[in-house]
Amino acid sequence: MKSKKSAVAAILALALSLQTGIIAGAAPASETKSASTAASNKATAFGNAVYNKASKLLKEKDVAYAKTYITKHIRSVTRYQATMLVLKLENAMKKQLSAKTDIVYKTGIQDKLMNIYKYNEPISATLSRTKDDNLRQVLINLRDSGYRLFTTEGVVFPIVDYKSLVSYKPYINKDIQAYIDIMVVESEKVSVSDGALIIPWSDVIDRGLVQEAFLKAHPKSNRAAEVERMLWFMEFSLFYGYNNTPLFAYEDNLLDPEVRQALDQALKSNDIENSPFLKKLKAWSDVLKSNNDKLTKEVEDYRQKEFPLE
Repeated sequence: MKSKKSAVAAILALALSLQTGIIAGAAPASETKSASTAASNKATAFGNAVYNKASKLLKEKDVAYAKTYITKHIRSVTRYQATMLVLKLENAMKKQLSAKTDIVYKTGIQDKLMNIYKYNEPISATLSRTKDDNLRQVLINLRDSGYRLFTTEGVVFPIVDYKSLVSYKPYINKDIQAYIDIMVVESEKVSVSDGALIIPWSDVIDRGLVQEAFLKAHPKSNRAAEVERMLWFMEFSLFYGYNNTPLFAYEDNLLDPEVRQALDQALKSNDIENSPFLKKLKAWSDVLKSNNDKLTKEVEDYRQKEFPLE
């Protein structure tokens, strides 16, 4: 009997000691909250420091240096700050493009590039085919700055590589995510070169529809004006064509059959009523059909009225 009482007492003592230990080891709720607040404040302060430093670097340093810093620390800033940094980065890439182009145009660089560059390839592929230290430095800087190479009229030059901004999409606002997607298409497959349209007419319409959808979804976006300009360019293409890709054949003034096919397919496959862009194309298509798809005075007067160039 005595041994049973001793065993019960030991169990009770052990349970009490465990409870006491747990209670003693647990921090008060106020201390936990205080620690959490301190950690949050520290993270906020660091994020603000990153944002300020990155903004400064974009003004004072080569874009490659600033871009590397942003890539490393973008997870530390708020979504708003990340969005602003990506917009500032794009601005810096555009601003420094002229200086980068001048470097590429230098004798010794341009000649070597013309010998090794293959149309529409990434800079990494061009790099793999040269051991020239000077050229490699130029190409590495272009790559790290967010550019890619393009060629037209017998020269090679850099353009903004929007694919280099895709990795930032998880951290930025939805409108700029969508803007980057639009610009990736434009930079990966440039629409016009040497006064000629180098994408199918159907792609012109498809791009216009995507741009119109962006403007509907994000009318107050920081990049709305830029997308409006791009949409204007798509409409211009469909009303006037280009010197080397005329909308109407020079010999007989007849509409390019591929244009007619693209118009018919787009108007058949999409909801015209909810698209001002398609309504404009529908009216234009009807005028063309009533003139047997020929550039007549009526057609010329119509496009000058509906899509004036002045």
